[in-house]
Amino acid sequence: MKLPKLLVTLVVASSLISGFAFAADAAAGSTAPKKAACCEKAAKDGKECGHECCAEAAKAGKNCEKCGGAGAIEAKK
Repeated sequence: MKLPKLLVTLVVASSLISGFAFAADAAAGSTAPKKAACCEKAAKDGKECGHECCAEAAKAGKNCEKCGGAGAIEAKK
């Protein structure tokens, strides 16, 4: 009777530990560059986004966080 309880405890504990490990990896990778939806839509039309906040962020070399972007602007290849 002790062996099944021990096995269940080990399975639950390992699941919790691996869940925390994957959550930490996901949080660490959240700083990846991401364009705001309004900027992507304007780029598809061959234009630049007309929002003032996006223009100010672009001058600083960043994506507009107010509109949902994140990180630095990726360099064009």
